[in-house]
Amino acid sequence: MFFCVISLCATSKPLELSTIPNELFINEQLYILQDSSANLSFDNALKQYKAGKFTKNADGKVSFGFTNDAIWASVIINNSSVKEIEKVLYLDSAWLDRADFYFIHHNKMVDKATLGDTLAFSTRKNSTRMLSKQYTFKAGTTQVLMRFESKDPLLIPLYLSTEEIIQSDLNTSSYFYGFLYGAFFILLVYNLALSISLKDSSYVFYSLYLLSFLSLNIAYTGHGFKFIWPENVLFQQWAMILFLYCYIIFGIAFCFEFLKLKLFLPKVYSAKNWIYAGLILLVVLIFSNGDQLLAVKVGVALTSLLVVIFISLGFLALKNGHEMVKFFIPAAFMGAGGAAISAASTWGAIPYNTMLFHSIEVGMLIEMYILALALAFNLKKMDNARIVAEVNAQVDYLTQLYNRRAFTDVTMPQWHLGIRQKISSSLILLDIDWFKKINDDHGHSAGDAVLKGIAFTLKQKIRKSDVLARWGGEEFIIFLPNTNKTAAIKLANVIRKKIEKMLILHDGNSLKITASFGVAESNERSNKFEDLIKLADIALYKAKNSGRNMVCDIQETTEVKAGQAENNIHSLR
Repeated sequence: MFFCVISLCATSKPLELSTIPNELFINEQLYILQDSSANLSFDNALKQYKAGKFTKNADGKVSFGFTNDAIWASVIINNSSVKEIEKVLYLDSAWLDRADFYFIHHNKMVDKATLGDTLAFSTRKNSTRMLSKQYTFKAGTTQVLMRFESKDPLLIPLYLSTEEIIQSDLNTSSYFYGFLYGAFFILLVYNLALSISLKDSSYVFYSLYLLSFLSLNIAYTGHGFKFIWPENVLFQQWAMILFLYCYIIFGIAFCFEFLKLKLFLPKVYSAKNWIYAGLILLVVLIFSNGDQLLAVKVGVALTSLLVVIFISLGFLALKNGHEMVKFFIPAAFMGAGGAAISAASTWGAIPYNTMLFHSIEVGMLIEMYILALALAFNLKKMDNARIVAEVNAQVDYLTQLYNRRAFTDVTMPQWHLGIRQKISSSLILLDIDWFKKINDDHGHSAGDAVLKGIAFTLKQKIRKSDVLARWGGEEFIIFLPNTNKTAAIKLANVIRKKIEKMLILHDGNSLKITASFGVAESNERSNKFEDLIKLADIALYKAKNSGRNMVCDIQETTEVKAGQAENNIHSLR
């Protein structure tokens, strides 16, 4: 018995349970054997250990990268007390295909367990996302021999812990993932709603990009296997790979649409369908081949390439004037930086710890929110463009006055209010005299200067309640609510005299101009606004025929009839 214990302890120093804390990261205490054949039996592995073939994992190595090898690990644990001590061997990794635990006490295997994604989740005695094996250590020395295998990155962060500590850690991680998934879910719903309402492909692909990463995270954290597909072992083997490729494809699609490559990089955009077809063909071939390790390696390589593509296209689009890239490039850097730190920790390039492992989730969360801000900024720009378009549809470009359509829309509520309350309203219609001659003699730019000058003068002379518009060509119209004809004629004469004194400077020439005015007042015989406009038009025709540069109104019914008889001729001016 003594010699058995000596031979067992000769290779490694035991961990003393009575002196270690409640939870201890024990990778530095492991002795490792990398089995390239992946078919070494327990008995042969134990012989290799006793022969000193295992090497001390002095640097606490956690990741063994992408490998078909099996990793054997051994740790000696001593219980110097007379009481049994219950501990849990806990792997902070959710994607191992297989983990075998063998417990050797007094040179005899007293317990063993097989865990991993190749078995249904219901077979686990401890229903945690991570793999764990609970064991009661009796007095004396116990060797724990373990075998690990995975087609995904072989990651074995191993802790000697207690059920209480593990449950506390899981509760903390539940808060973290609750916040993370809640944040992603809110972003997803918000952008799905935008994609439906706006029918903008950027929001559609962003939603799919979000959903892909969320699904990928659920797969590699073990939440999917525990809560969604616990009995589907085959899907568990391929879920992470499937969602990884979805993430890549929808990431590229989102990049193409968000960066508006059709506009800013049309040559790249023209290859879009070939790129999609190539990616889909690659996915089909990889899944048909059935080699999980190859699929993961290609997927990781494409993910790294995806970052290069994102940033390169971003800078090219920025060079071509796409201002939205100022959001896109830092977002891609955050996502890429988080993924790079997490990958480096997972693959052993930097020392492993839990915070570094979760860098990809933090980085992606920041990336997604920056992109969400970018899409919100784009939405604001679209809304501003819509408002500008609506304003432009109502404003005359040259004079910045209302156009005919806007004049009618703005005036009608005041007109109907005046009719209901039997309050007089008046209308002034004015026409620039000899405007065609100005254009013919001095050019259309001179005519434009005259129109702007008239518009400026009219805005200075009317009240805030009055409605002013360019009626068409060289005609302007003013609606005067709560105003009788006498007051309207007085205002028209003030404006006429002001225009008469104006000098329009253009190309070294001083242009003098005049205008003719027609004034009309609403009456009880008609409640149609069109009739008021016709009366003002007849009065204007009278002013033009009476020598111009004057204000006229309609006083007699005969004048109305005479004016209507000439209406067709007047409309051709």
